Amino acid sequence: MRAIQIAALAELNKGARISSHWTNGSGRYTTSRAIPPFAERIERAELRSRKLPARITKVFEKYPKAQAVIAITNMRAARKALRAWRIAACHVTFKIL
Repeated sequence: MRAIQIAALAELNKGARISSHWTNGSGRYTTSRAIPPFAERIERAELRSRKLPARITKVFEKYPKAQAVIAITNMRAARKALRAWRIAACHVTFKIL
């Protein structure tokens, strides 16, 4: 996994984000960011058909106009990837020192 993907996972690990906040650029040069592994875009319509964790449904309750959120759907794999990245980063730091 690349460092950009790890940074995005770490940001989503704090909680789900509204899809309109998951962007790059500003003004008319705005594009949506890539969705990292172990995460997906969840539409409001999926609330009725899927059993979603409270951390995702809270975002929809807090922002009633939000149509979609970006959230980690496989927390176990995401945390494992974050942990492995931190361990690898520590080993590289000790080798440099």
